[in-house]
Amino acid sequence: MPSTRAPAMRIYKICALLGTLVIMLDIGLSLQRIQSFESSVAEVFESQVRAQMEIDGLQQEISHIDKVREQADTQIEDQASEKATDRKAQEGTTVDNIDYTPYEVERLRNELRNLKLLMQEKKLDLVESGSEKKYIMNEVRALFFLSLIFLVIGTLLAAFGYLAWYFKIELFEDRRKRPR
Repeated sequence: MPSTRAPAMRIYKICALLGTLVIMLDIGLSLQRIQSFESSVAEVFESQVRAQMEIDGLQQEISHIDKVREQADTQIEDQASEKATDRKAQEGTTVDNIDYTPYEVERLRNELRNLKLLMQEKKLDLVESGSEKKYIMNEVRALFFLSLIFLVIGTLLAAFGYLAWYFKIELFEDRRKRPR
């Protein structure tokens, strides 16, 4: 009788072994891919934070330069309307307890254009890192989905193999036991 069950037992053992191997390989490959994602996720997150901080700093600089420019423009308008030749008014502008000469105000106006261009570049960098983040998230989703599929397949194979092996289920009917 052991010879009749031998092919079926081999199939059960192969299913159990194959299912267990699929599960272990899936876990190992998933851990390896997750570790490779980890470094790229950290880089993308750092670049996003860095770009956002630079944008915030540039916005503060631009707002201060706008403040200086507005103050200088109002002083020029006041001078033109009053036609005063006050020495202090011609010297410059004071904003936040800082004195600016007319040359410095003009230089700040030129710098404002450069800062706006730099801010656009930083915003593009932020958009680029956002697209990298989306790409990584799509890879993680694909990894999760494939890992789930292989875990289910491996679990079903292993469960079928171990249970059938344990209970000695006859998958194939033995033709020799049937009446002729």
